[in-house]
Amino acid sequence: MKTTRQVLDKAIPENKFLDQVFSLAHTLGWRVVHFRPARVLENGVETWRTAGQGDIEGYPDILALKGKRLVVMELKSEDAPGATKEQLAWLGAFHEVGAETHVARPSDWLAILKVFDLEGRLK
Repeated sequence: MKTTRQVLDKAIPENKFLDQVFSLAHTLGWRVVHFRPARVLENGVETWRTAGQGDIEGYPDILALKGKRLVVMELKSEDAPGATKEQLAWLGAFHEVGAETHVARPSDWLAILKVFDLEGRLK
């Protein structure tokens, strides 16, 4: 039998989960950025594109800065497959330069709280 938490975690779509993580970090004083994709029509086919130039494929969902810390997160819904090869390459590159990198799902909420709550305000 599933717990209430497991049912709720599974019900949260990735875009809502992203909004929650973004709001948490921002509320706790982090400078946070996420680049939202836009729906575009390409050769008569509707697709999604994130505005950017360069190696944009797989760019992480959240970049957050506070003090001397840089946190980079790729967020997934509970049932989504893991991070793609391109997403892992970005996370690896950020990790190499000292960023804290995470792949997180709704069931990781307590760990996410610990990442962003530096002062322990949410105990």
